[in-house]
Amino acid sequence: MELKNHHVHACHCSICRRQTSGVIMTIDVEQGGLNFINNDHLSIYDSSEWGERGFCNACGTNLFWRTKDQSYCNINAFALDEQPQDIHFDMEIYIDNKPAFYNFENQTKKLTEADVVALFTGNGE
Repeated sequence: MELKNHHVHACHCSICRRQTSGVIMTIDVEQGGLNFINNDHLSIYDSSEWGERGFCNACGTNLFWRTKDQSYCNINAFALDEQPQDIHFDMEIYIDNKPAFYNFENQTKKLTEADVVALFTGNGE
């Protein structure tokens, strides 16, 4: 796997919160940089019109989210065998979906649901 950078993003969308009972922390992967040695336990499901999620069907670990055209992909930061030493938490997405009972101390860039949808679909719908 080839990481695009060592920037960690937190997703507050309802799907991620249901899957993890909180936020999921992800790192971007270079386009075409996510390859599996063995796909026997890899399952992928459509999570939206433009996105899909991969998980291990043996243990249930959430592995990645990517656009259906595979132009963008991120991986669960805690699914890495070894985390990069210079890892940096820098962005929260779906910030308007975040429950009020928690906050992160880090200063991060914050994108709303509309911001994220526009980023991946080219419009705000």
